Amino acid sequence: MGKHRSFYTTEEQIHELFAKCGEIKRLIMGLDRFNKTPCTKLDERIIRTDLDPGFQEGRQYGRGKSGGQVRDEYREEYDEGRGGLGRAIQAERLKEEEEYGKGR
Repeated sequence: MGKHRSFYTTEEQIHELFAKCGEIKRLIMGLDRFNKTPCTKLDERIIRTDLDPGFQEGRQYGRGKSGGQVRDEYREEYDEGRGGLGRAIQAERLKEEEEYGKGR
């Protein structure tokens, strides 16, 4: 769940927080093998968290062109759990396909 979570966060606290977003199929909170600190996956996916020191009400939404996170716009690998390819990459490839088709 990232570096910005207390080492004392419990599975119950994580579940309570993310249950507000939807159904949780499975929550695993184990310990780092070497550091013995908590590490978390939600529905088999590592949860990424980032500190947002500039947060203000109304600014909590994704700031990518598609409404999501900017980093997801340019994701080049296919990830079904995150909606497939990044939207900017999808648009770029579609444009290339259209231009290639016109040039024949």
